[in-house]
Amino acid sequence: MSIKTYGIPYFIGLNQAGDENRLSPVYSPDAVNIDTEGGRLRTAKGFRKFSAALIPGTAKIDLLTCLRTAEGDIPVVITGGNLYALLEGSWVLKYTYENVQSGTSYDSATVRIGMTDYLVIADGVHQMIKFDGETVSLFGTEEGCSDIPTAYLTVYRGRLFAAGDSENPDRIYYSVLPGSGRTVEDWGYVEASPAVEGGHAEVGPAGGDPIVAIKALSNQLLIFKKRSLYRLIGDRPSNFTIEHIDASVPSTRHTAIVNYGDMLYFVTAEGLYYYNGVTARPNPDMRLIKTVMADADASASRAVIARDKLCFTLKRGDADEMVVYDLAERKYMLRTGFNLFDAAPIADRLIFVNRKRCLYVFGEGSSYDGDPINAYWRTPRTDLEDKAAIKAPRLLFLRGKGDGVKVETELDGRITRYDLRLGKTACEVRELPLFGAGCCLSLRFSNERGGDFVFEGGIELELGLRRRTE
Repeated sequence: MSIKTYGIPYFIGLNQAGDENRLSPVYSPDAVNIDTEGGRLRTAKGFRKFSAALIPGTAKIDLLTCLRTAEGDIPVVITGGNLYALLEGSWVLKYTYENVQSGTSYDSATVRIGMTDYLVIADGVHQMIKFDGETVSLFGTEEGCSDIPTAYLTVYRGRLFAAGDSENPDRIYYSVLPGSGRTVEDWGYVEASPAVEGGHAEVGPAGGDPIVAIKALSNQLLIFKKRSLYRLIGDRPSNFTIEHIDASVPSTRHTAIVNYGDMLYFVTAEGLYYYNGVTARPNPDMRLIKTVMADADASASRAVIARDKLCFTLKRGDADEMVVYDLAERKYMLRTGFNLFDAAPIADRLIFVNRKRCLYVFGEGSSYDGDPINAYWRTPRTDLEDKAAIKAPRLLFLRGKGDGVKVETELDGRITRYDLRLGKTACEVRELPLFGAGCCLSLRFSNERGGDFVFEGGIELELGLRRRTE
């Protein structure tokens, strides 16, 4: 019998792109609620309350957003047609929509009107509204051609653009260029200076392909339709040009599109796509979460970027899940065990709201606001490229600290479970005797009762190898 060491020098993230036997051990085909920052393996951070104030009512929260001011962000929610703002630690009712329809979707944008910053909110049914931090009023006027109910908003080259008019689903509206008494509430013509006037344009052939989102980059405006993608370039109505980019982009929704630098990422049923300034393409590492996306529902996905992490939500059955994509290290992890209605970047952090009707800061604390985080990491099933050899694990070596870890060895489908006690520091090497034998092996590490643990410097598994004739 010979002795072999199976080592995992560090940990990266999920990889479900191919056969596990060919997978590097630094990846996992199945892991949940794990953080691998810096190559360490540890229980991921949870979330804590951003505010203890409960959002009034019992209806589903349809929108979480904020008004950005010089003094800080003011969180805003819409639930059951009521708009509340979090002011001085309490939710204050600021506006109530009439004849609210079930399943209404909202979009928002921050604009300056005169010398005041406003949060403008659209729902595609009612005239838009605007919130200045104290009061809510109707946005636009009939004289300014801006009282039209629209559903999607963005700001491009100083103008407010809007789309999602139910009577004109292929139409995009744009405001005048602010200045000299003009504001984004005026969408009409300016005879004295056509270069600054407002107006509208039709996007693509009419029928069966409505606009579903609009998002701005520094030098172009992306117009997402149900089955195609367009862009608007130019800086004034006289040179506005609408170009057809791609007719085969999977459908997305306005809540699932985010800016990072001057690039757009958007979630589709197939996975994560990006727009590189010229065309839309699947994210090169999209297949790393192929299994996650295979049976997931992304039709109501919310995407948020905070601190170089792109987080987007999915549904699998009745359960909410969140994929965390590290934009700096290009790796994916999966988060489960909590529900989520909506999320937004507020005060430079990812803030979300769930059925408990509180705002939470994601990525802080060692629990889900008191509930345990159940985390595990499974190594790829491998025969170590020697199918004929029988592997007999003997000792597991690692440096770790925390509340203890459950270790499972899987050998040809037979699972043996062990408990590993960890120290108070990660400097001390721990060893765990193992038993059993088989041709194909896998390891699984999970926390105990939601406890926190961390492995430093990878792991090493000492095992014996023998032939069937030995």
